[in-house]
Amino acid sequence: MRSDVATGELRKAEAWAMESSWVGGPALNSNRERRMLSLRAIAILGWLPVSAGLPAWCFQSRVEDRTDSKIEAQENSGKPPKPGKRTVWNLEGGVFFATDGHLPNGSCFRLAGQMIAPEFFAGLRRVDTDQGTSYIAHDKVVTEYPGQVQIVLHLLDYPCSPDLKDTIVRPPITREIMSTLHLKFYWKEGLHMSPVEDSKRIGASVRRVASYASGPAVGEEVAPRFEWDYAFTVNSEKIPLVNDLVLVIENEQHKICARVAARL
Repeated sequence: MRSDVATGELRKAEAWAMESSWVGGPALNSNRERRMLSLRAIAILGWLPVSAGLPAWCFQSRVEDRTDSKIEAQENSGKPPKPGKRTVWNLEGGVFFATDGHLPNGSCFRLAGQMIAPEFFAGLRRVDTDQGTSYIAHDKVVTEYPGQVQIVLHLLDYPCSPDLKDTIVRPPITREIMSTLHLKFYWKEGLHMSPVEDSKRIGASVRRVASYASGPAVGEEVAPRFEWDYAFTVNSEKIPLVNDLVLVIENEQHKICARVAARL
């Protein structure tokens, strides 16, 4: 009986994920369209459940080269020093980001995601010098984002504190709670943020998190928990690469529950 109830809850959550207006996505007019969109979302977002539990720093672009003219001058006194410090960051594969969020009812969650664009990030490098920051791909200077980028997101319940002594049971995130949240995109230039003019949801899916309970706990009724996946397109035409894409999740009272930036 409990299995039937859980299956029913999962089907309801799947239906909600595909039809929810949380992200202002397009309406899905047929079962075939829903199935195709769900498959697309799973294909795009398949990596996220593995990476979502990892700290944000492990996603950051790795340093490929770091030089310091003073050290080089000491080691190679016979050669003229290079002009200042130079650090090269590898942006191959896109931009990763992650943050933790909190809801007024006590629930906590982890939001992880990635900014991608077909072929754009292939070979892309960020170069920081004393003169400033530049972006280079295949020996050419790049100054703007492509016309459109894709954002994939993964959201799931997460501990509010790493303290093992915190034994408070937090309420799970349900489809009813998710329906009260609003996701907003902003382009950030310095301290100024401008709303994204055009964004669209292109995929959504939900999966129930398997329980690891054993022994007597198996016979107890456990509230189901889910993982929520979304995919979007965001208009980025003529946006400078030095700008950040900021994602903000708000509740019905417009209180910020989570905020994170995709930063090159």
